Amino acid sequence: MNYSSLLKNRNYILLQGANLINRLGDSIDAIALSWLVYEVSDSAAIAAINYCLNYLPTVILQPLMGAFVADKSKQKIMVIADSARAIIITTLAFCVLFDVINTSMVIIATFLMSCFETLRLPSASAIVPLLIKPEDYKNASSLSSSLSRIAELVGQGIGGVIVGFLGMSFAIFIDAASFVLSAVLLSFMKVKETFSKDTKDSSILANFKEGLSYVRANPILTYICIIACLANMLLVPFNALQSAFVSTYYQGNATYLSYMGVALSLGSLLGAVVFPSLSKHLSNKTLILIIFPTCAFFYFGLLLAGMIPLKTLSILIIVITNFTTGILVASSNALISVILMLKTKQNYLSRVGALLNATSQALVPIASLVISLLANAISCDKLFLLSAIIIVVLSISFFLSKRSEVLNA
Repeated sequence: MNYSSLLKNRNYILLQGANLINRLGDSIDAIALSWLVYEVSDSAAIAAINYCLNYLPTVILQPLMGAFVADKSKQKIMVIADSARAIIITTLAFCVLFDVINTSMVIIATFLMSCFETLRLPSASAIVPLLIKPEDYKNASSLSSSLSRIAELVGQGIGGVIVGFLGMSFAIFIDAASFVLSAVLLSFMKVKETFSKDTKDSSILANFKEGLSYVRANPILTYICIIACLANMLLVPFNALQSAFVSTYYQGNATYLSYMGVALSLGSLLGAVVFPSLSKHLSNKTLILIIFPTCAFFYFGLLLAGMIPLKTLSILIIVITNFTTGILVASSNALISVILMLKTKQNYLSRVGALLNATSQALVPIASLVISLLANAISCDKLFLLSAIIIVVLSISFFLSKRSEVLNA
């Protein structure tokens, strides 16, 4: 892999620098807020509801936001979004610092953060092809994923320690600082953006409809949306209940979330690095659909770890499970990113990217609400087992389906 052309690209380096800092803060914040909402509410059901509200803006607003930014400066939108998120998270940090925090504050802050993220994500996906050449897409995807995983690795590795020794507010202040630094780096980029006359003259709704028609007319994009939607839905039990699961099933604390996060990020880092090589030896279908058996393996591994009485061995199984999952999921996601850039025209990228992200999360709010209801009657480990069984069934059906051959087109 040759990254020389990318490393000489000033704008690309600034973008990746901003994303790297942003991701570092988010990784620390992910542990902090996940533990905070469970700590404040003392309810697995509330944690699941918060997870649901966190994804509602993605599902409802992002397709429209993708259409909205289609004829806007992607650079300016990203700076505004990061600045707004810095203000929101700083306010939350002060609430925690002065001990005036409650469940409603955490939920509202999470929801607002997600709203501004719906502006940033489609802008970020659409700006990359403006900075690099098509022949650099695979290497750029690999490098971007690698840097993101390094940031996650560091953030999740120290996240539990920061929460435990320096306090919740300190961890959240770090996230706020990351948004500020990200906005500063993005403001130094020099990007020439051009917009087609049709896009500039169209309304947001018209742009949205055009993007939707584009996806529906492209079988591989449509199929990827379906796969991502189902995969994300089936990971809701873990994502929504991870703190409750760690507390009740392992009798652990936030440090366990760090173990999981570090191992997952290390695996994701390796997966991003080896993706270009894997893509030469495995078909698109295999590399994408492998996400299903991987998710089943993930749940089974976490459950197995809780059955081991020896704590050291239990933690080792948790680490191996997350590491392996990270490798395979990162490779699958990297391929999806490359397909998106290769199969989508430039003037459709923000809209298609937003639609892909929104549809991939479409069932998450519904699944979160269902999980919040079930969590009151069924233990986390039983919900994890049920999810694993459903994923195994889906894995078999997708690999046997002739329609999945469209992924190799």
